[in-house]
Amino acid sequence: MRGLLARHPLLPVMVLALMVLAVLVLYPAAILIRDSLTGPEGEFTLRWYAEAYSRTRTLTALWNTLIIASATALLATIFGTLMAWAVVRTDMPMRRLIEAAALVPFISTPFIGGLAWILLASPETGLINQAWKAVTGLGTPLFDIHGLWGIIMIEALYEMPYVFLIVAGALRSMDPTLEEASFASGAGLTRTTLRVTLPVVMPAIIGSGLLVFVLAAEQFGVPAVIGGPARITVLTTAIWETQAVYPPRYGLGSALSMTLLVIAMMGLWAQRRILGDRSFTTVGGKGARPRRVALGPWRWVALALSLGYLILSVVLPYATIILSSVRTIWTQHFDLSQLTLEHYRWVLFDYPMTQRAMLNSLLLATGGATVGILFCAAISFLVQRSRVPGRRALDYLAVLPMAFPGVVLAYALLRAYITPPLVLYGTIWILMIAYVTRYIPYGVRSTSATLLQIHPELEESSLSSGASWFQTFRRVTLPLLKPGLVAGWIMLFVSFMRELSASVLLYSPSNEVLSVAIYDLWAHGNFRPLSALAVIQIVLCLFMLVLVKRLARIDTDLKV
Repeated sequence: MRGLLARHPLLPVMVLALMVLAVLVLYPAAILIRDSLTGPEGEFTLRWYAEAYSRTRTLTALWNTLIIASATALLATIFGTLMAWAVVRTDMPMRRLIEAAALVPFISTPFIGGLAWILLASPETGLINQAWKAVTGLGTPLFDIHGLWGIIMIEALYEMPYVFLIVAGALRSMDPTLEEASFASGAGLTRTTLRVTLPVVMPAIIGSGLLVFVLAAEQFGVPAVIGGPARITVLTTAIWETQAVYPPRYGLGSALSMTLLVIAMMGLWAQRRILGDRSFTTVGGKGARPRRVALGPWRWVALALSLGYLILSVVLPYATIILSSVRTIWTQHFDLSQLTLEHYRWVLFDYPMTQRAMLNSLLLATGGATVGILFCAAISFLVQRSRVPGRRALDYLAVLPMAFPGVVLAYALLRAYITPPLVLYGTIWILMIAYVTRYIPYGVRSTSATLLQIHPELEESSLSSGASWFQTFRRVTLPLLKPGLVAGWIMLFVSFMRELSASVLLYSPSNEVLSVAIYDLWAHGNFRPLSALAVIQIVLCLFMLVLVKRLARIDTDLKV
């Protein structure tokens, strides 16, 4: 044992990291599986699965989930791919503006977007429908957001940036001489695109589409607020309902959670099989520069479609939420006398949940992001910089939470920590565990990317000069890793501030967070105050994004 420790001084740290990940990930997953296969007397049973799949309501929820996820993935993939191609490979005007603005939906959440679209397209009170009825004199609305297509439209608008980013990256990595050769051989634009460009980037298109399928299947906020009034149930809302009734139906909830987990794992498995570590770089000649396709008059059509997407996903929802937060009534007739800041005063000082929710959100986001990014940095260092036995197992365990939808992870944590030996339900710690566990893969990816850019020779020089491992880590590795740690911390902070799907299952009285407070205001029909609170949440996230840019500039100056 002493010889093993002498060869691998980081072995105790590795064992500790594996134990922590086992408690965070494997223990709740085992409890979830056990509950789905255990009857009231502790006997083995398939009763919960039989009950789940024999109920029309559950089968309808499963069908709706598959329909919404498939249609969302299809729409996001088609329009995200076309926009990426227009930005990267054509002479469409305002390309840089379109590319920058297309990432803005990442700042907000589909849940806030869904609330904004209720204010815009609700049959009775939506601004669009109010204006339509006033202009035409008709009694029927132009558009009813409360339906399957409303859910699909909103989820597609807010998941499309994933497709855009992945496909745009593949197009930029592709060797353009392949297309040049096709043009030189007499092929036209359509034939070159279909025979050359599309096959090369097809793995990126399919992989991003599968990722959107998984993200859409695990959505809770949009189906709850858009589908709720129309009694549209999906798997995530069905899981939430099993915990919201009295007595809670944990066995049925566990069986439904396992169903959603299998769907998510199959989608992510297929996505990783297709994308893997593919770089999409093709073999080509030196100095090849991409030739932008001249669209002629069609470039204005491409610009109009791109601007239309930005209006639907960014301009209209954000403007609506801000306008709703400062108006006394919601009508198409606008008057300056309707403007007020009363809703901000009410949510900040009179609504009892706000101050607790803001304090809890800031505490969880700050503390959770700090603990999470330090843990992720330790995992990255062990995996990327050590030869300790077990590092591959550590790597696999660290990416496993990515396969858990937020609602499923929360349900597993709820069942794991509501009974002895470790009772955490009813405390704020269960929320922190849920947040950190869910975002470990993203933190590890962020810190690993920075660590791989630091050449090991720097650490080897320090060690060969007589410095200990700890001195080398503190004086060499940590300062160089600081930009990645800061960026990862900000990413986790923003994600924790806006998290809903896990929070809505795990919160308890006095432990509410901002997203839960907004959800509670929606449940009670308080749209003006919830708009004010949503604006406050967005401003806090924007403030952190600005802060990270300033920190990045400081780091650059220091390097110079």
